[in-house]
Parts: sequence; C-alpha cells; structure tokens
Amino acid sequence: MKTDTIRAPVGATSRARRLLSRVISWIAEREEKRLSRLALAELTDEELADIGVTPAQARREAAQPFWR
Repeated sequence: MKTDTIRAPVGATSRARRLLSRVISWIAEREEKRLSRLALAELTDEELADIGVTPAQARREAAQPFWR
C-alpha cells in the first residue's frame, strides 16, 4: 500500500531553519539586553562612577524597553 506524502518545496526547509535561527538569535540578544539593564539598575552611585555612568544615564538606559 502506497501513501502519498506532502513535501516542502526544495529550499523551503533551509529557509525556514534560517528564519527560525534568526528569530532565536533576536530573542537571545533581547534577553541579554534586558538582563544587562536590570544589572545596571542595581548598581550603586559609586559603582556607576567607576564605569563612567551617571545615575541619570543609568536610569534612562534601564528604562528602555527590551526591543531597543
């Protein structure tokens, strides 16, 4: 007994994999930014001064949405 199978066009699978890879990379980059901003928000004024950032600059950066 023969069954018919539906196959994706040639190249469609590799395009889908590349797209999925780019989406996963974008999500990972956004998560890294989010975590960095959370850490920045927790630094003391002295720690911020050590890295050359003012408290106002740190607050502005920490307030950015994750997609920026």
